[in-house]
Parts: sequence; structure tokens; C-alpha cells
Amino acid sequence: MAAEDIKKKAEEMRRSSETTAEDMRQTGEEFTRAASTFDLKGMSKAWKQGYLHGLEGFFQSQEQTEHLLKETVKQGISGSEQILQSYEKWLEQVQRQAGAASPFVEWSRQLVRSFHTTTDPLFKTAADTTESAFNYYENAVARPSRKYAIDLNKKVMDTVISA
Repeated sequence: MAAEDIKKKAEEMRRSSETTAEDMRQTGEEFTRAASTFDLKGMSKAWKQGYLHGLEGFFQSQEQTEHLLKETVKQGISGSEQILQSYEKWLEQVQRQAGAASPFVEWSRQLVRSFHTTTDPLFKTAADTTESAFNYYENAVARPSRKYAIDLNKKVMDTVISA
């Protein structure tokens, strides 16, 4: 994830949390107004809206956390590959400086190059598998589950608290 993407995601998360906080503030005000006049129906409606907004806010936070977790895993895989590439380049520099006089450096460089050649497809496969697994989870499990939970809670709240 590039720095620009991280900034954009952080801004999106900030806006989402501000919206949730604003919803909760408005719900609190509605509840206070209803409570000041002993309007039980109004209090119930405010409580219901507060509960549903809180639930939606929680699920948004969960989705954002899952996205950040996916990016963290992908960065870890990418970081491992970059460390290996950097080490290989460093050994090449050392070999150039040492010349043919250092067979140990040449042997180390060949070993690292061989390891990197072997692991390169694994890094690519791991990154693709991570992306695919997280996307599958989000599309097949998480998103439908969150939608179902919200819909179910709305129906329950509408049944228990009629506005």
C-alpha cells in the first residue's frame, strides 16, 4: 500500500468515525429531549436509532480493520522479499569492492541469488493467495454476515420498538 493510499484510507476512517460520533451525539440529544418530557416512545426510538447506528459503526470499523490487516500481511510478504533483494545487492557491492580475492562473498552471493530465485515465485504466490483469501472472506463471509446481522437487528428492533 503506497503512502498516498494509506493517507486516503486514514482520511476515510477519520470521516467514518466522525460520522458515527455525530450520529451518536444526535441520538443522545433526541433521547435527552424525549426523556425531559417523559416521552417513552421518543426515548425508545432514540435508543433504537442509537443501537442501530452503533452496530453499523462497529461493522464499519470491523471492515476497516480487516482491510488494514490484509494490507499488513501483504506488506510483510513484500518486506521479506525486499530484504532479500537488498541483501543480494549489498553482497554484489561487497564482491565488486573485494574483487576475485573473496570467494566467500561470491559463494554467499550465489547462495542468496539461488535462494531468491527459488523463493521469488513463493512470494508472488503468497501475495496473490493473501489477496484472494481476504477478498473471498470479505465477499463470501464477512460482508453478507454484517448485512444479515444489521437487517436482523433492524427487524428485531422494529418488532420490539414500534416507532
